[in-house]
Amino acid sequence: MTRRPWFVALLALAALPAAASAQSLLNAAGLGVPADPIDARSRALGGVGIGLQGAALLASDPAAAVGFALPTVVITAQPSWVDVQPADAAVVSTFQGTRFPSMGIAYPTPKLGVVTLSFESVFDQRYEAQRPVTVDLVNGPVDATDHFTSNGGVSQVRLGVARRVGNRASVGISAARYTGSVVRRLVRDFVIPAGQEPVEPYQAGGLWTYSGASLTGGVYANIGSFGHVAGSLTWSSGLEASPSSDTEGAAQSFDIPLQLRVGGTAVLAPGLSLSAGLTRADWSGIDGQLTQGTSVGTTTSYGVGLELSRASIFGRQAPLRFGYRKSDLPFVLNQGTPTESVWAGGLGLHLSRSGDFVRAALDLALEKGTREDAVLSESFWRGTISVRVSGF
Repeated sequence: MTRRPWFVALLALAALPAAASAQSLLNAAGLGVPADPIDARSRALGGVGIGLQGAALLASDPAAAVGFALPTVVITAQPSWVDVQPADAAVVSTFQGTRFPSMGIAYPTPKLGVVTLSFESVFDQRYEAQRPVTVDLVNGPVDATDHFTSNGGVSQVRLGVARRVGNRASVGISAARYTGSVVRRLVRDFVIPAGQEPVEPYQAGGLWTYSGASLTGGVYANIGSFGHVAGSLTWSSGLEASPSSDTEGAAQSFDIPLQLRVGGTAVLAPGLSLSAGLTRADWSGIDGQLTQGTSVGTTTSYGVGLELSRASIFGRQAPLRFGYRKSDLPFVLNQGTPTESVWAGGLGLHLSRSGDFVRAALDLALEKGTREDAVLSESFWRGTISVRVSGF
């Protein structure tokens, strides 16, 4: 992460974009926006990703994988449509994009338990912004347009195992390695009046790659017929950002905090359940390591969801889900604490069954949400599609 002046100044482009393209312009702050590598069912139920009923392949809840009785592959895709409006501007920018937050495999074994391997997004740093500026050259001030792009993000490759402990509990542990890269580039195009000597566009940028490790442990316990509870803790080493050989700037290390997650599901009636979850992390230790701005300190994310598991469509089981989530985002781009609020709904479709086993399923979620700080407001629709195939 270079500290060159052009990079520090141009992060402010996200606050006043003339045109933009991204998952979120708040990606420009700190390490980006947390990508939350959770599946469509978790999204529809409030999006915290822990303590849900049944088997799940989630980085945030490693013990939940114990419910897989057959080898299973899960792939998740996520398109989004975003409207951005700065607080002091009437212009609304609209953009869209698609990412793949997670994909993985769970494989039950007779001795180890359920072994999992997954690839997940962690921080999204994809965005584009541009704005008109006036620059003083030798012959006087001239108009110019700054184009700033950032493409990439931080991901993880994760290996885990989940085992039953007695009849009512399970434990899970997973180890992950950070990976990924980001390419950033600034191009400044000058508008030179007729008759004057043209000026070549100014260009700067570089490539950074990420490395590091994390470890997550989790527990999951049934409470009779009333439901169950779960908890997990994630520790991370420093996240190392290394510039390529032709990139100016020094390598840098970022402190990723401990992340605590708790959640559970209560059975309200046959076929009707209520889930809730909470995530907390203290990001204040990373403040002195950021290129611009600060963290918000301790962040909290909570979500609640309702699932009607006995619903059906055209004779096929199709659970209906509804949820709400509110999250603090960890990095400050402008002023104030950036937050995200989301209302969600979705359903699951059991495409193929063999006795009590679901061989193929499709989960869908649709979210309507907002992200905002003191200067910037984003309104978005986000879809999530998860495909699950078992028994291959």
